[in-house]
Amino acid sequence: MIFSNQREMWLNSFWKALCLRIKWLGEGFKRQSTEVLERELEEMENGFALLTFGALVGLPTLPTYMGLRLLPYLEREILVMFIKSERLDDKLAEWADLADL
Repeated sequence: MIFSNQREMWLNSFWKALCLRIKWLGEGFKRQSTEVLERELEEMENGFALLTFGALVGLPTLPTYMGLRLLPYLEREILVMFIKSERLDDKLAEWADLADL
């Protein structure tokens, strides 16, 4: 009787530990998969912005009509571009602006 009670307690704790580890493993997979999806979404957004603003880097551009139709979807990318350009520190451009070049 004592051995069966101890065995039941051991099995119960074993199953609890096993369920906890399986849950922990599932949470890790969820977290990793969402991180991968977020990175993939960022890359797709970068590609989309590159397609619509390709003229800024020398790529062929979309027709004007299509670019204007897609412009509302690029609101976030435009804001990010302005924030990054404000943080840039280009002393040569500042001197050229002062000299009216």
